Amino acid sequence: MKILFVFTGGTIGSTYTGDYISTDKNKPYILLKKYKDQFGADFEYDTIQPYSVLSENNNGDTLKTLAESLSAVAPGNYDGIIVTHGTDTLQYSAAMLSYTLDPMIPVCLVSSNRPIEDRAANGLINLHAAVGFIEKEGKAGVWVSYKNEDDNAKIHRGTRLLAGQAFTDSVYSLKDSCYGSFDQGYSFVKNQNYKEKENEIPYFGWGNIKSVSDGIMRIEPYTGMSYPELKPSVKYILMGSYHSGTVNTCSREALAFYKEARDRGVKVFLTGVSQGESYESTKDFDRLGIIPVRNISPIAAYVKLWLSVASDIDPEAVMNMSLSGDIVP
Repeated sequence: MKILFVFTGGTIGSTYTGDYISTDKNKPYILLKKYKDQFGADFEYDTIQPYSVLSENNNGDTLKTLAESLSAVAPGNYDGIIVTHGTDTLQYSAAMLSYTLDPMIPVCLVSSNRPIEDRAANGLINLHAAVGFIEKEGKAGVWVSYKNEDDNAKIHRGTRLLAGQAFTDSVYSLKDSCYGSFDQGYSFVKNQNYKEKENEIPYFGWGNIKSVSDGIMRIEPYTGMSYPELKPSVKYILMGSYHSGTVNTCSREALAFYKEARDRGVKVFLTGVSQGESYESTKDFDRLGIIPVRNISPIAAYVKLWLSVASDIDPEAVMNMSLSGDIVP
C-alpha cells in the first residue's frame, strides 16, 4: 500500500510555543515518526506540503491551492491520500474537495484537537483510522476521519460535516449519518443506516475560485435580529435557520429585508431545513422568496453556492441536486 501525505498545517502540524500554538515546518515529519512509533507503518508514502497555515486563516486561495495540488496527483500511483488539516475549517475544505474532485481513490482529511505531543490529542488515532480506512475499505471519495471524546474513530462523508460548536472539539455528521466507525479491535464497521443519492449534477471546477466568495452574504438568525444592509454587490443570501428549520417570517424588519431582496432579484437560500412536516411559519417561504435547501449541511450548502457562483451556474438549479453524497435521503 502506498499513501500520499498532503500537509497543510493546522493544529496537527503545530507546536506549543510559550502561550500560543503555532505552525511548525518540521511537525509533519514528527507526526509520521510518532505514528510509526505507536502503530508501525507497513506502507510506503510520499509527502507534499502545498502550504502551512492555521486553518482559521484559510480562504479561497488556500482552498484553490489544495484542490489544484490534489487534482494533479495521478491516482494510479497511490492507494489513498491523507490531507492533514486544522479543525477550525475542516468542514469547508472537506466540502470544497468533495465538490471539485472525482477521486478514484480515498482522500481522507485528518486533524487533531490538540498538538500531537499533548497526551490528550486525538491526532494519531485519527491518522490511524484514516490509514485503516484506506487499507480495509479503499472506497473512493473525500472523507474525514475523527474520534470524539469517549467514542470510537468515525469516518464521515466530506459533504456532511456540521459546523463545530463553541467550547468543544467534537465532529459530527448531519443527522448522525457518518459512513462508519472502527471498533475496539480496529475492524471497520459500516453504518447500516448510511445512504446517499446518486450524483445528479457534475463536479464543479475550482479554477475560478477567488479569495472571497463574491456576491454572497451569509447570515444567521437570532432573536431581536437587526438585518444587515443589502449592498449592491450582494446577489445571493445564504441564511441559517433555527434547529427546526424556521426563521422569523412576521416581524416588520424581516418582511422589509425579504421584500428588498425580492425586489432587487437577490435569491435567498435557507439551510437547516428537513423534508417532511414543518411549522406554520414555513408556509410563508414562497411568498417571501425564501428557497429552502433541504437535508444538506449548512457549510456544504455555502461551499456549493460559492462554487456555483464562481462557475457561473445558476445556484437555484443545483442547490437541491445531489453531489458527493451531500443530500441525506
